Amino acid sequence: MKSLAILLAAAALSATSAAAQVSSPVPPGPQRAEQPLRISSTFRTILTMAPTQVVPDPAAQEAGRRALYAMAADECAALSEIFKSDCHLTSVQIVAFPPLGSNAQPANILNATANYELRPLRQQQVR
Repeated sequence: MKSLAILLAAAALSATSAAAQVSSPVPPGPQRAEQPLRISSTFRTILTMAPTQVVPDPAAQEAGRRALYAMAADECAALSEIFKSDCHLTSVQIVAFPPLGSNAQPANILNATANYELRPLRQQQVR
């Protein structure tokens, strides 16, 4: 009878230990992912206009936007190299200054703000 009580107690303890091991939801490895480094850069370009123009023509506006997008992409490449990180261009906002259609002259400046996220390269990617 005494041995039966000991056997039942041992079985109860081993079942409790096994349940405690299974209920642990902690995955192996790092506990949390690293937060990305966020960087904002501002760029400016001047649109070409004839002396008689009040606002730049659509071709000049398109060329200015393309120039700003190229600057933003080049900046991402530079940030990636400098910080040894994987760079993602997350947004680009382009605005005319002064705003097109306002009375302020000349309206031939485009400003862009680009936002980037940088994540460290994994060890096997670093060269």
